Amino acid sequence: ALCFFLASAPLSHAQEADAAEATSTAKPAKKQKQPASPVVKAVKKMKKVKGRLNAKADYYIYLFSASWCGPCCNEMPEIVEQYKDMKKDGRVEIILMGKDETPEGVKAFMKQFDIKFYGVMSSDKNAKKVPGFSDPSGIPNCTVVDRYGRVITSGHPGGIIPNWQSFTVDKGVPEPPV
Repeated sequence: ALCFFLASAPLSHAQEADAAEATSTAKPAKKQKQPASPVVKAVKKMKKVKGRLNAKADYYIYLFSASWCGPCCNEMPEIVEQYKDMKKDGRVEIILMGKDETPEGVKAFMKQFDIKFYGVMSSDKNAKKVPGFSDPSGIPNCTVVDRYGRVITSGHPGGIIPNWQSFTVDKGVPEPPV
């Protein structure tokens, strides 16, 4: 009976203020602004062929491909489809590292397959400065990196692109290097 009495007793003004504060809808904490991605900084120093780069992504996929490569052309429609989901998600971005001899060749390849992701030339002199960049010995190939350029995985796009979420967003937001 005493418990009931205490529970129904009026609250002091201080207790009322505390209770109101505890039950009020607190503003969510502001998301900390991430530092500019070293990947984005380095890729933007490369000569852009076509597209727009999502500079706020948490993960980047360097896709090495070319118009003259049969397997690359066979894979591209599926990659373009998967990219639609990546773009909606917003945390993963593909960067086409074009292996054609000219920017015009890469641009034509991008137009042929209606590629909407960012395209650069893998032969650009600044490519070696892109964190996690390593020119593969064969194509098609891709390398998944976090926004800081730490390599997560690399290999044939057929084993990586369909499973992009498990290599990227399922890992959460990457922590800055110490």
